[in-house]
Amino acid sequence: MSKNAILRQEIHEAIDALSDRNLRALRPLLTILKDEPLVIETDLTEEERALIAEGVKRYYEHPEDFVCLENIS
Repeated sequence: MSKNAILRQEIHEAIDALSDRNLRALRPLLTILKDEPLVIETDLTEEERALIAEGVKRYYEHPEDFVCLENIS
């Protein structure tokens, strides 16, 4: 098995192990990596809005816990 095939398998296994919440968080990054246009959904559920609000609050309280997309290589 090639190194890339092993890496793909490891990534697939990691994605399969993600919780639904973290899986949704991964979607924007994968979209960027695929070089496809990012779609911004505006018809969010109350649960989705609450998750976003929680993330924004965490970011403002502990910005050191986050990595800017510009710093991802």
